[in-house]
Amino acid sequence: MVLATLTDKYSQFTDGARQRLHQVMLIFKPDTVLRWHRELVRRKWTFKRNGKPGRPGRSSELEALIVRLAKEDPRWSYDKILGELLKPRYNLNASSVRNILKRHRLTPASERSSGSWRIFLGHDKDQILACDFFTVETIYVLFFIEMGTRRVHLAGCTTNPDTTWVTQQARQLVWNLKDDAQDRAFFPRQR
Repeated sequence: MVLATLTDKYSQFTDGARQRLHQVMLIFKPDTVLRWHRELVRRKWTFKRNGKPGRPGRSSELEALIVRLAKEDPRWSYDKILGELLKPRYNLNASSVRNILKRHRLTPASERSSGSWRIFLGHDKDQILACDFFTVETIYVLFFIEMGTRRVHLAGCTTNPDTTWVTQQARQLVWNLKDDAQDRAFFPRQR
């Protein structure tokens, strides 16, 4: 670069300066000039690195908690596990949870849980009340069954069941069962 600048300035005073520059440039191969440039850049940009490059790792306690949550309930997705961890103020995101589970060879929730009704009912049977109707001539009878204990509760009879009536019967049953400490969810039978 210096030679090119000097030649340009010097070309005003001498004839054939360009030809002499080409003769001088034949002394150095282009690879040599590039190597010199790389060495210059390497020397200029040297600095000491502190620690390992990349993001800081997660604590082993946090990893163990994530793995435990994923194993205890295989239906929990990355976002659900993340939601549970954000409550105690852990600072992470769903991709961090995914990477930790991958490292421990745990697949996503859609692959971990079979999703069958048998597993679902077995897991939550003490909190579930199912309901249905049966008919006797022209009278509809509403009943509930506790899935965990298989106890049947007769809710009422009517000739014209509607939403308001069924809702009120469910409320009264819940009031009667309120002394029981279990929380329950209602699932009407699918037809």
